[in-house]
Amino acid sequence: MDTTMKLKIIQWKSTGDVSRNLEFILDRIGKTGKDSLVIFPEYSMIYPDYKDTQSFIEKSQGIGDFFIHSIQDSARKNSVEVMINFAEKSYGKPFNTSLHINSSGMISARYSKTHLFDSYGFQESSLYRRGMNIPDPFQVSGRFLAGVEICYDIRFPEISRMYSLKGASILIVQAGFYRGEMKYDTWMTMLRARAMENGMFVLAANQCGPDFLGHSTVIDPYGRILAEVSEEPMDLEASVDLSIVEKYREDVPVLNHRRKDLYEVGGL
Repeated sequence: MDTTMKLKIIQWKSTGDVSRNLEFILDRIGKTGKDSLVIFPEYSMIYPDYKDTQSFIEKSQGIGDFFIHSIQDSARKNSVEVMINFAEKSYGKPFNTSLHINSSGMISARYSKTHLFDSYGFQESSLYRRGMNIPDPFQVSGRFLAGVEICYDIRFPEISRMYSLKGASILIVQAGFYRGEMKYDTWMTMLRARAMENGMFVLAANQCGPDFLGHSTVIDPYGRILAEVSEEPMDLEASVDLSIVEKYREDVPVLNHRRKDLYEVGGL
């Protein structure tokens, strides 16, 4: 079996204009090679506006509305898999939701952010509702299992451990990770830790610009940084060999060495 996977990570700064963001997203999908996975960061549909929460909420959309429908159509036409994040309309406040759309244009995974960023003076819960479920891993490239987390989720290692115990070899992180003192070290340390403690590839897409850190990256199970971009808008293209996952888990069988007589995660 071919164990390689082609991917593209889009690092950019979204705006408060949904149509403008969609135009950019469709352009990038159209410029992605066939049979690749393209990953967009958190807040891709709309930049969060903490000063006008009502306007932000009114701009949210359902899965059947034009934003997601347009991306599904583009994924199908270009034979590209897409990881997208959007403000999913709900009662009251929307969910912060990520979708995996396969190359046939079908939605094969859906995750709503479970840990909202009420930290460092931000109050993400003023804009969004908390998600209530961790989905099972989903297939990417028709051969590999992946899980998805959204930004602040990476501070909670239980989620990635649950994915790994259910067979995932890839962790996709979609983030709007803010700038600040020690934030680069925090970002890279947590991403590398999630990779090494679970024996997973980590594919992290982050927003950039004056507010966000950038530094989208690809990290292998050994914690090696295979690719990383700077703080500017940029596309990161890579090809990863998933056979490394099996080798790492043989070299460092942490999943088998867990003391399940003392603790468990998510019943696993």
